[in-house]
Amino acid sequence: MRNSLILVSILISACTADDGGGGGDTAVTGAAIYRDSATGHDGAARQPAAPPAQAATVSIVVEGTGEIPELDPQCALDPVGSFEAHFAGELALSEDGAYLGAIGDGAAAIVTPSGCAIPDLTVGLVTGVTVRAELAATTPNCQSYCAASARADAEAECGASPGDASCRAEAEAAAEAACTTTCGTQTDVIVAEVSIGASALGELDADALRAAALGELHADLVFDHME
Repeated sequence: MRNSLILVSILISACTADDGGGGGDTAVTGAAIYRDSATGHDGAARQPAAPPAQAATVSIVVEGTGEIPELDPQCALDPVGSFEAHFAGELALSEDGAYLGAIGDGAAAIVTPSGCAIPDLTVGLVTGVTVRAELAATTPNCQSYCAASARADAEAECGASPGDASCRAEAEAAAEAACTTTCGTQTDVIVAEVSIGASALGELDADALRAAALGELHADLVFDHME
């Protein structure tokens, strides 16, 4: 825990330092875990596993409505005034599951829902914020993810009482083998995605969006599927 707190402290300092140039100011913090069983084979409560310590990618999509004075006619069918601001960065996972993500100095794109660029925008209302993190499908990540996912599947299939241990062991072994095969051959990333609600940002204008000045956000991540 001490190492993770030091890591978070260093990264927050790096993300939020004011260089006097009005640059970006966005940090995402929280806990990262795998989808896992809530109990062991004996029926006792257990904590979900966390991914190994590593670097990963993080993206944020801010959705909202506002005034868009100039819009490509090809995007006339988009809901009037709807926008999406896309941001990308990196996160650092510690060994106990705590993480911090840092976003770049500007929005990767501000577009309509169908993808048309928005050259000018007056933000009226932020309606949603989604945080997505991706782990590379490496051998260690596939092994740890598939073990946790198989435990969750077996618990859901067989139940959580001590009398279900035999069923769970069999189901878990089959699920882990299938997951490992898929993760090793057909998967690029292991994904966590969570909506944290528009209230996480408070008041936000177009300049803040373009500068990636979103402040410090909190999002607990559950890595629960592969892509």
